[in-house]
Amino acid sequence: MKVIVLGCGFGGVEVASELSELSELRKRSKELDIFMVDRGTRLEYYAAHPEILSEKVTPEEISGDLNKFASRINVEFINKAVVNIDFEAKKVKTEDEGGEIPYDFLIISIGAEQTFFGIPGAEELSHSVNSLKGAIETKKALDRLDYSKKISIAVIGAGLTGVEVAGELVDYFRDRASAKIYLVEMMPRILPAFPTENIATYVSKFLSDRSVEILTGTAVQEVSEQELTFKDGSKLPYDIIIWTAGIKPNGLLEKLDIPKVKGWLKVDPYLRVEGMKNVFAVGDTVYFENEGVRSGQNVEEAERQAKVAAENIIRTIKNLSFKKKALPKKYYSLYTMKEEKLRRYRPKNTVQNPRAFISLGDDKAVMYFGGIMFKAFAYRIKKFVERRYRRRFG
Repeated sequence: MKVIVLGCGFGGVEVASELSELSELRKRSKELDIFMVDRGTRLEYYAAHPEILSEKVTPEEISGDLNKFASRINVEFINKAVVNIDFEAKKVKTEDEGGEIPYDFLIISIGAEQTFFGIPGAEELSHSVNSLKGAIETKKALDRLDYSKKISIAVIGAGLTGVEVAGELVDYFRDRASAKIYLVEMMPRILPAFPTENIATYVSKFLSDRSVEILTGTAVQEVSEQELTFKDGSKLPYDIIIWTAGIKPNGLLEKLDIPKVKGWLKVDPYLRVEGMKNVFAVGDTVYFENEGVRSGQNVEEAERQAKVAAENIIRTIKNLSFKKKALPKKYYSLYTMKEEKLRRYRPKNTVQNPRAFISLGDDKAVMYFGGIMFKAFAYRIKKFVERRYRRRFG
């Protein structure tokens, strides 16, 4: 059996690692071959990208070599960009001419992309921290600013990432020059994805006390080279724009004629792409809803989904093996002869009840869990969690 893990973000590396650990079939009968496929060569720890701006971390510290990781977990890494998938022929098509990778099972974990909502000039003139490359380029742009004059920085989007970027920008400018930082949000308050207002109120005051000007209920209409134009007609001059407002499905999904919800992959209760028994999907690329509760697009959900998808692939292979009598009799004792049921996925970090660490700059953070905000030791706990995860790739 050949298993292809397409996309090596948090969900992708977790499913590959879990498959390697779970699969006694692979260890004993050599029947299961696992391949990780990605156009990049490094895993990026997205949550720490804003701290590149304040120089609290380096790009090397918050990324890991995928080749080394794959070797460590005994899978093969293929560094290629994927341009299409032929589900009928069970082949992944890569950018090189005639490039194809056959599969028996496929896990799609290609993540999401930054969206600019079709706003004129936004994509061309904005910087981003949505990727490691983007965060590095944004830091270089900050370093090139003319500090003989007052600087104006506009952060567009006051969700979790926008708030973290604003806080790190304050730290960046602390010993450099006078700068005015604007945090712009079209919704009535910052952190609109969080159901309670207490966290937004606290974070707003924290950032305002550090001289961040928060503009809520303010939608960008157009971006020109020197100023932002808002929908109410007002304008804001800027030196740099950092865009953190929203994500959209990965562009590859547009080419795939498979079930989707608003562009996101629709999966069944077992994380299989709806209608397919050998194609699973995890992470930000997935639309998963269970009894009216929708899975959030975050690291925790990507990793939890990966574990369940890996387990269900192993269970499916075991079922197929017995149906086809593919295993030698000496391996029968490893498995029950009864066909195993697949495990249903149940989300925890949901759209309705999100949980997260939010860095605020100045080595401060808040933790939101179960509708309650925690401040004490939140930054230390956040950094501990990050370091523990990154050690897997060191």
